[in-house]
Amino acid sequence: MKKYKIGVCCTFGAGSSMMLKMNLSQVFSKMGLDATVEVYDISGVTSVELDAIYTSAALAQQVASSGTSAIVIPVVNYFDLAELEELTKKHLLAAGQE
Repeated sequence: MKKYKIGVCCTFGAGSSMMLKMNLSQVFSKMGLDATVEVYDISGVTSVELDAIYTSAALAQQVASSGTSAIVIPVVNYFDLAELEELTKKHLLAAGQE
């Protein structure tokens, strides 16, 4: 089974990304995925080798154009576990990285 290295990113790497990290960890556990989830600010996320970066829809384009090789996954609602599961299936698992 693949072990995923996941980044969550917000502007400062504080409040909102911590909430996203907790919710993603819950979703990954439910899905049976082995993943390490770390929190980053917008300036530090691109210097780390990651499988995927979950970030707000507002920051997704900025993160994607920063030169990262990770899949950038825009999230609208950090608290919607069904949305997080669907985004994981659509972007991370469908990318053939499982």
